[in-house]
Amino acid sequence: MADNDDPGVDLHGGFGDDTEQLDGEDIMEDDPEVKEIMMGDEVDDASDEQRSNIRGSAAKNDEEAIIQCGTSAGPIAMRFYRSWSPHGYDRATALFERGYFDHSHFFRVVEHFLVQFGIGYTQDKELKAFSQSTIPDDPKRPDLLPFKEGMMSFAGSGKNSRSSQMFIAYDGAGNLGQSPWETPFGHVTSGLENVKNFYKEYGDMPPWGKGPEQGPIHSRGASYIESEFPLLDKFETCSVQRINQSGSGEVKDANVVKNVAAEIKKANVVNKAETKDEAPSFPFTTLLILSSIVVSVLLGLGYVRKKRKKFNKTT
Repeated sequence: MADNDDPGVDLHGGFGDDTEQLDGEDIMEDDPEVKEIMMGDEVDDASDEQRSNIRGSAAKNDEEAIIQCGTSAGPIAMRFYRSWSPHGYDRATALFERGYFDHSHFFRVVEHFLVQFGIGYTQDKELKAFSQSTIPDDPKRPDLLPFKEGMMSFAGSGKNSRSSQMFIAYDGAGNLGQSPWETPFGHVTSGLENVKNFYKEYGDMPPWGKGPEQGPIHSRGASYIESEFPLLDKFETCSVQRINQSGSGEVKDANVVKNVAAEIKKANVVNKAETKDEAPSFPFTTLLILSSIVVSVLLGLGYVRKKRKKFNKTT
């Protein structure tokens, strides 16, 4: 399939030629509000709710995250930006932090188009429910378009449909970014060659290719992929480092701050313990000195009395 002119990455795969799938133009026709958001070039064109969300999260919009993952094809590193897509950033970063993607497969690998992933194998009911819940769409970012190789976004199926599935763009994905769920939230910063080397001979999902279908991945988990599509690549484990950009441009590592705070707390505990142990030493020393003075005074008084008695006897 050489012509990858997909108007939107749908959760169910394909290139937008399924009449049951909603692409960006369908949604714009059905929802004037979404059309206004998608066609506008500025945040002012967003809805009142979206503008409110943006204002409410302005203090956090400078946060970024560095995600480092091992994969069966080699390590990759990604960087996410909250300023690009606040809701998308929050969800993506949280999923990586909670290990949702660990050991899950890159189940849709289409040459010159994209790599799709995001169906985890967790047995944690709370995490699974979190991954299946949806988040609001973020305002479109025409300033970040067209999609460049390595850019990342969510897959979706309609307005406010983003949950856990996302994709990494290949070199032929320049037409992406028009659907309401396709606001970029980050990009691959290293290991892109490993991403490009993911096994892709299975192609897209049926009927567009011979790759795995999503239903059995949900119902059978890793066993379905490993038994029927054993060559697909997968994640190993990932680590996340959140950072904040201060007004001066200084990078503050949240983990470092946390460790420093812990060290300070530990130091305070030690200091308190030392102070507690040393507390009796000051009054004891003072008491010893005072006792010596008192003894000296008493001895002096005794000596004076003795001299006085001797003087009285003499006279």
